[in-house]
Amino acid sequence: MGLILEFITGASLLASALVAVWMVGAIYYDMCGGARWARWVALAWAVGVIAVFAAWRPLWQPIVALLGAEFLFLLWWFRLEPTNDREWDPNAAVLPRAVRADDAVTIENVRNLEDHPLDDFTPRYEARVYHLSSIKGVDVIFFDWGNGFLGHPALIFDFGPDGRICMSIEARLPKGQKYSVVRSLYRQQELIFVAADERDAILRRTKYSQGQLAYLYHLNSTVEELTEVFLDYVNTINQLYESPRWYHVLFTNCTTSFYKLPSTRVRWDWRVIANARLDRALYNDGRLDRTLPFKELRRLACLNDIADTAPASGFGDHIRRELERRRHER
Repeated sequence: MGLILEFITGASLLASALVAVWMVGAIYYDMCGGARWARWVALAWAVGVIAVFAAWRPLWQPIVALLGAEFLFLLWWFRLEPTNDREWDPNAAVLPRAVRADDAVTIENVRNLEDHPLDDFTPRYEARVYHLSSIKGVDVIFFDWGNGFLGHPALIFDFGPDGRICMSIEARLPKGQKYSVVRSLYRQQELIFVAADERDAILRRTKYSQGQLAYLYHLNSTVEELTEVFLDYVNTINQLYESPRWYHVLFTNCTTSFYKLPSTRVRWDWRVIANARLDRALYNDGRLDRTLPFKELRRLACLNDIADTAPASGFGDHIRRELERRRHER
């Protein structure tokens, strides 16, 4: 009995301590809005927790008190509502919306920004029509942030004569806010399914962002699978237009959101979070070309030098021709 009580006490202490540490950020970002004085409020919470545990005995009493306080805080935190009504970063200022009429899907507000740096561009959005009967393939592009673990994958659907479209699941940043893994643990950004011209989506990371390497792979899949996944994206785009959701770096990020789509299966794999390694997992699944060893396939898939010098006209066809030529010349 004594061992069981010690285990329960230890587990409760560990859980309450982890939540207490997480709350430091939640108090700073979500309760105090990141104001200058917010750090003092967050510091007061941390010092208060330490003082309580230093002065209060028996140990189970401060544990129960802390768990109660954390429960009340989480009740408040989970009731925070996302919104589409903020002043947004210009890259994510306009939400896409889709209308389906039998075989044709019209996507409004497809982002196709002018070829300029991220903070100096001309906003340009357009409506595009894609016919489901024209869908012929999909590529996956991985943007590696250079730390070996975190990155950003996106899908590029190929509709043949209708063209290609890039679907990218991202954090919708308020104006002036930079992406931060720590900040993304809290209620700070909404979720956005970006529909973009592939040239826009690729160059903004390979040419106008620092330290990102892009790897483009063809994804092995059936037309039926592609159609289901594409329609999942379309439906989610419309859902987010009507009902915003929070982005979360662990539970609702660019990868976990994909594996929550109705036509996909939940993937229990550490590389869903450390998604810079997810291309290796797809290779092991047979989703990528396995006629080459993975390291060689990845080396040949690196896109930066080709994309950054590709002509605007025929951009998508050009980068694929050049990747294929590199493969034959290796």
